[in-house]
Amino acid sequence: MKQIIEKISILSLSLMLVSTFAVSPALPQMIDYFGQQGYAASQVEFLITITSLFIMISLLANPIFIRFLSERALVILGLTLMAVGGSLPFLFPNYYMVFLSRTLLGLGIGLINARAINIVGLFYQGKERIQMMGLRGSFEVLGSASLTILVGWLSGFGWQTAFLAYLVALIILFLFIRFVPKHELSTEKTSPDRPKLTKDLWKMGLRLAFLAFFVINVNTFTTIRIPLIVTDNQLGTAVQASWILGGMQLMGIISGALFGFLVGRLKEWLLPVAYVAFGLSILIVAFSTNLFLLGIGAMISGFCYSVVLTIVFSQTAEKTPPSLLMAVMTVVLTGCNIGGATASILPNFLESLNPTPTGAFGIYAVGCALISLLLIYQQFSRKKTL
Repeated sequence: MKQIIEKISILSLSLMLVSTFAVSPALPQMIDYFGQQGYAASQVEFLITITSLFIMISLLANPIFIRFLSERALVILGLTLMAVGGSLPFLFPNYYMVFLSRTLLGLGIGLINARAINIVGLFYQGKERIQMMGLRGSFEVLGSASLTILVGWLSGFGWQTAFLAYLVALIILFLFIRFVPKHELSTEKTSPDRPKLTKDLWKMGLRLAFLAFFVINVNTFTTIRIPLIVTDNQLGTAVQASWILGGMQLMGIISGALFGFLVGRLKEWLLPVAYVAFGLSILIVAFSTNLFLLGIGAMISGFCYSVVLTIVFSQTAEKTPPSLLMAVMTVVLTGCNIGGATASILPNFLESLNPTPTGAFGIYAVGCALISLLLIYQQFSRKKTL
C-alpha cells in the first residue's frame, strides 16, 4: 500500500503541468469584465497565454536554480508558486495582478516540468519505469481535463472563483512532502563534465521543437477560441464549453492507450497521418454550427495533438544519449512553451493575412498540410537511401 501511495504522489506531480489553459472556460467572462475597463479581447487572451513564456524562462533558468536549491526544494517551491500564484486573481481581480498571478504560475510550472519526468526515471527502472512513464502521461491529461471541468463549474460563481482550481497544487504538495522519500532526490547531481550537444542532436532537437511548437500553438489557440465560439455563436453555455474542452483533453488518455497499437500499424507514417487528421479537425472546429460538430472536431484535435506530442517526446528519449537527454529535452520543451506563449499573438497576425470566416484556422490547416507533405517526402527520401 505504501508503494502505491508513493507512486500516486510521484505521478501527481504531472497533474498540473498543462494547467496553463485550464481557466479558458472563464475567458468570456474575463473579456466582458476587463472590456468594461478598456482592455481589448486580445489583451485578456494574453493573460492566459503569457504563462507559457514564464514556463520557458523558468525552464531555461533551471541550471541556475539547481546551484542554490535541492531537487526536493525546487519541487516544493514550484508547487507553492502554482498554488499561491494561480489562485491570486480570486483575491485581486485587477488586470496587472492577474498578470502577476500568471507569471508566478508559469515560474512554478517551469520548476516542476522536467522534474516530473526525471523523478520517475530516478525512482524506477526497467519495465516499471516504462509503465510509470505511460501513467505519467495519463495523469497529465487527466489533470488538465479535470481542472478544465472544475473551472467550468467554478466559473458559474464568477470568473475570479475559477482561479481557485489552482489550489489543487496544495494537495499535490502535501502528497509530495508526506510520501515521496527524500534520499533518492538527493542522489541526482549535475555533472560539470557533461558532453555538449552535437550538430546532429541540435538539428533533431530543433526539428522536434518545431513540430511541438506548431501543434501546441494550434491546440492552445483552439482551446482559447472554443468557449468564445460557443458563446458568441450562441451554441451553448460556458459550462458546456468546459465539457467540450475536458473531453478534448481526455482524448489524450485514449491516444496514449492506443499509441502502441498505432505505432505498430502505421510505424513511421503515424506522424504525417496525425498531422493530416489534425488539420481536418481544425477546419471542423472553424465551420461548426452546433455543439455536436464542434465536439467532434475538438475530440479529433485532442487525439491528434496527444499523438504528435507523444511521438515528439518518444523520439527525443530514443535518439538522445542519456547524458544529453536533459539538454535536448530543454530544447524541445522550449519549443513547446513558445508555441503556448504565442497562441494569442500569432493568430491575430494570421487573421490579418486571412480576413475570411476561417481566419487563423484556415492558415493553420494549410500549415498542417504542408508539414504533412514534408514529413511524407522525408519518409520516401529515407527509403531511397536504404
